[in-house]
Amino acid sequence: MTLPPEVCDRSVWYATNDTDWVEQISADQIGEVEAAVRNLEESGVEVEKITAEDVPLPKLAPRLRGLLDEVLNGRGFVLIRRLPIERWTRRQAAIAFLIIGAHLGNLRMQNAEGHLLGHVRDLGRSSDDPNARIYQTGERQTFHTDSCDVVGLLCLQTAKSGGLSSLVS
Repeated sequence: MTLPPEVCDRSVWYATNDTDWVEQISADQIGEVEAAVRNLEESGVEVEKITAEDVPLPKLAPRLRGLLDEVLNGRGFVLIRRLPIERWTRRQAAIAFLIIGAHLGNLRMQNAEGHLLGHVRDLGRSSDDPNARIYQTGERQTFHTDSCDVVGLLCLQTAKSGGLSSLVS
């Protein structure tokens, strides 16, 4: 049996205490997202069908393209910290998340019901239920991959317990 060749590119990383994978977006860039959210709310456009062209972000879009390159061709993940969700309604947070997502790729359904957004929340369900998703239980998720190129998560509220996420190279 022959082993595959060693991978030596940017996708190889080791857990360290560095934080070069943490991104802070500027107040101007946040303002741009908030203006886009207001425009979408006022326009009546179907948020579920937006594309990057529908919500131009002249200051943030180039930065998001760089982050997308890091996700697809580099380490494989980034963390955008400190979106001001405390001043947004849940709907505004969802729209802002979809706007950022539209600049990172094409929005895709998360389940058979056609939802674009799914909530990772313990609904008291069990993984023994064939209709339950593991993220609807209080059970620990093992390392896994999702069937897409990019996954986005937005934390709306810190869990009372648990809720930790881990990544592996």
